[in-house]
Amino acid sequence: MKINFKRVIALVVLCVFAGVSLASNSATAAPAKIKGSEVLIIGDSFLALSHEITKRLEQNAKNAGILDSSDKFRDNSVSGTQLYGGMAPSIPDQYKNGVKAGTVKYVIMDGGGNDCLMGTGQPPYNANSPFIKNATDSVKNLLTQMGKDGVVKVFYLFYPDPQQDLGGLKGKLDVLRPLIQNEVNKSITPKAYWLDLRPVFSGKYSQYILSDGIHPTTAGSIAAADAIWAEMQKNNFFGTDVTPTPKIGDVNADNNIDTLDFTLMKQYLLGIVTDFPASDDMYAADLNGDGSINALDLALMKQYLLGIITKFPK
Repeated sequence: MKINFKRVIALVVLCVFAGVSLASNSATAAPAKIKGSEVLIIGDSFLALSHEITKRLEQNAKNAGILDSSDKFRDNSVSGTQLYGGMAPSIPDQYKNGVKAGTVKYVIMDGGGNDCLMGTGQPPYNANSPFIKNATDSVKNLLTQMGKDGVVKVFYLFYPDPQQDLGGLKGKLDVLRPLIQNEVNKSITPKAYWLDLRPVFSGKYSQYILSDGIHPTTAGSIAAADAIWAEMQKNNFFGTDVTPTPKIGDVNADNNIDTLDFTLMKQYLLGIVTDFPASDDMYAADLNGDGSINALDLALMKQYLLGIITKFPK
């Protein structure tokens, strides 16, 4: 058989150029966009006094190509507000107002500073001090409600150390900080992320904090926003590579809800296994949607398999 070498060479050249073209298109593909209206900012004056943290985050998102140049986040943060009680709108009410106004997929928030500032009682403070407990319970309830509302992710930033006494504010925050961090870290739906700003401000308080001892300067706001953004990038906070939401109850991801799922949940509660195949955040096993996986979920699974219930509360 006579081989036409000119034709072979031509085909190879065409394939090479086609490959280059495909690679080029893949490399230059624009990142997925987010809608600014679906990003809600809630919190107190650390965010609301100048709103510079929000503006910097918006700019970072625009620079990354995921937010249109004319778009912006919804910033409902209000100075002086608390997680529990206090002046209106409280931080939970800021969230409720945001949901009423439109779809919320991402929440960026702070909170607890004014609860501590206004909290009364004598030290030492602990988890049962009324203002501490109310603030912690408020965060827990708020995260649970966000999960029910379909919020995908939450980013919680917590304050640098106050630079004035302010009624023992630092000591109060030191008690509240790990309690809220625990609620954030164990949140399953929505997936929540935590950032303690103290390392960001360490050694730079004179540059980053206003003379009032608690609010960020412009430089402090930019540093805080950039640290938040770096953490978001590390965790793909606005990413689109989210796996499909697993079916509630199908904890072994085999598309059935049966005794195999019940057994796997029981093994998890006994500490025999530490994860489920259905989802990295174990969404499918939280049958009652309370943000944790425990004996209540196992009881619901048993009732479902016995036909006592036909669907899960979540």
